[in-house]
Amino acid sequence: MAIDPCTEYGLALAIEDFVPVLLAGAGLVVLANALGKAIPAVRVGALLGGLVVTAGGLGKAVWKLLVAGPCVEIPFLEQMLFPCLAIGFSAIAWALASVYVGKVVSWAPFALVPFVGACISGAARNLTPMLAIAALSAVAVGAMASALAVRHGDQLGRWLFIFYLVGTLVLPPLAARPNQTEALQWIEQLTNSGVQLCFLIGALRLSRRLPHAERPSVPEGASLP
Repeated sequence: MAIDPCTEYGLALAIEDFVPVLLAGAGLVVLANALGKAIPAVRVGALLGGLVVTAGGLGKAVWKLLVAGPCVEIPFLEQMLFPCLAIGFSAIAWALASVYVGKVVSWAPFALVPFVGACISGAARNLTPMLAIAALSAVAVGAMASALAVRHGDQLGRWLFIFYLVGTLVLPPLAARPNQTEALQWIEQLTNSGVQLCFLIGALRLSRRLPHAERPSVPEGASLP
């Protein structure tokens, strides 16, 4: 039997769904700025990736709010989540990989993966391939951020990103199960908020540890062009 989304979500639950989205968005912007200071050439791509992820999360949160409140369903707002996550996390993963190796790596493989996923999803008329790519890209972000934290001597940051990584893998399948009680949905969403808070704290800690790109020296009395 089909589930009526207008009866599945309570209004308070829908409002709380904005919390992990905003925490994740803040963490991604902090991380993108830190990566951009380490290698300026990746700043724009990383920031755009973070904004795309945040846009996808906000779209899903607004969809949930509309069906929980006035019972207005706009499918596009829900369906934009996985494509935005796949594209945005791939861009962040590219920036992280560049900082990890100390030079700008080719963006082509990171752009190709979500493109292929989009083609498969379009041909199959199913967003599951994009969900898989979004999950893999988010895992790559958590794993590389954790590795960078270890490199710069931040063991707490390492475990914060590992907790984020585990939550990224475990929470989506749990949330996708049908016929969940409201209490269980609250547990899942509050856990998700905690996972995203860990990511934000980890990003803040990493931003204080990543080295900044060296600026060209300017002789005394000279000026930059």
